[in-house]
Amino acid sequence: MLNFERVKISHEDPKKRVESFVLEPVKEYSGSEAVAEASRCIGCNICTQACPASLDIGGYINSTAVGDPAQTVRIVFENLPFPAIIGRVCTHLCEDICVMYDTGGPIAIRHLKRYAADTFADYGEILNLPKKKFIGKKVAVIGGGPSGLTAAYYLSVQGIKVTLFEKLPALGGFMKTGIPRYRLPQEVLDKEIGFIISQGVDVKLNTDIGKDITFDEILKGYDAVYISVGNQKPHMTGTPGSDAVNVLHATQFLRRVSFGERIDVGKNVVVIGGGFTANDSARTSIRFGAKNVYIMYRRREIDRPGYPSMNADEEMEETIEEFVHYMWEVTPFEYVKEGDRVIKLRYWQNEMVMEAGGRAKPVPQKDKVHEIDVDFIIEATGQETDYTFMEDEYLRMLRLTPQGQPIINEAGMTSIPGLFSGGDSTNSNRDLISAVRDADRAVNGILNYLNVMDQVSEDRLPILDRWKKYSTTSAKRAYAERSR
Repeated sequence: MLNFERVKISHEDPKKRVESFVLEPVKEYSGSEAVAEASRCIGCNICTQACPASLDIGGYINSTAVGDPAQTVRIVFENLPFPAIIGRVCTHLCEDICVMYDTGGPIAIRHLKRYAADTFADYGEILNLPKKKFIGKKVAVIGGGPSGLTAAYYLSVQGIKVTLFEKLPALGGFMKTGIPRYRLPQEVLDKEIGFIISQGVDVKLNTDIGKDITFDEILKGYDAVYISVGNQKPHMTGTPGSDAVNVLHATQFLRRVSFGERIDVGKNVVVIGGGFTANDSARTSIRFGAKNVYIMYRRREIDRPGYPSMNADEEMEETIEEFVHYMWEVTPFEYVKEGDRVIKLRYWQNEMVMEAGGRAKPVPQKDKVHEIDVDFIIEATGQETDYTFMEDEYLRMLRLTPQGQPIINEAGMTSIPGLFSGGDSTNSNRDLISAVRDADRAVNGILNYLNVMDQVSEDRLPILDRWKKYSTTSAKRAYAERSR
């Protein structure tokens, strides 16, 4: 008799989790569990429509069901060179739209990918990549995050000489500096980034464009350039008292932790913001020994970034399990300092008022002031792209949206000929899988721009749209309906 119930995904004990920076909260499927879960799939492949990278999800679930994880990895690599990473931290909108959602639960697509990827220590043993012949073209990639690394991989396997410039002392971008190691282990990063670099990518770490080498030199010294610099410039609230030594932006906090620094956050920590970075900052603070950690968000729970989605609910559930408290509909207005340190936070409770556009607006109720003791404040309030590494002449040429994102054509090229762009600095989704899609598009665009499509291996080109263009909206609507 067929069993349509989703194979349970086990979690580590929260009490053990919060004492470790290496213990992953979610346990991995065993081989038999992965086969059983994959066997639930009916093969409709509607999930692909919600995947920004257009993965052949039905195909790799089927190969897992028949006990062939090697084939699963091969199929994933048609579009994505990070199966183990994405198998842990993908937003998995594909699961939100799964037709099995109301029949035992959605297929655990993300976890099946993780299982298959973790089966192999060296992807080179199963991918059988052909020996590359240099085809006489050079491409520079600026930014060693998920989008830059994806572009570097798919260009290098085609015989393009790729040089990757990274400002930090390590590759990975937000995967390295923004996602804690208990969610994304260092050995996983090392395995997958190492495999990409092994394809012949020339890496220049600790290279600050505009100082160590000019942008003009790069643009003129290479046949094409791909920028994937992310959003690294913190957006602070400017709340009175935010100049205190115990106030940090979340990106700075998580980056310092990722490079091994242990930060004394004290006992009482407040995180301002309601998204995934706020959750990661709060859970990291718990692991540093904080006793009371609060996430303050000015809107309602249903208004938080990333919702509605299963991923947003899963992350909030894990955060609550780890003893973090949420405070919804509040507006901090003063960080009370004693000397150079904040000791209290003052805030108002908000009233949500519906606007003409249909979204509820938080209106502070200022007749009553609330206070909370704090030892450390982390502002997870967004960040923006910094283009000051470009000379003025290029800044004038680079067309941007009102939101400050480069305007690109269907091939991923900006208004500057030969300059392509992708990742968090370019798309509004700001997740890893969307950054990968940007790179896939740019790879095809760059190869066409270089006029070398007659020299490439078509079976190594990333597939941009499989059957139908993806729609994040459809997945969000499906999940919202089921969550009511």
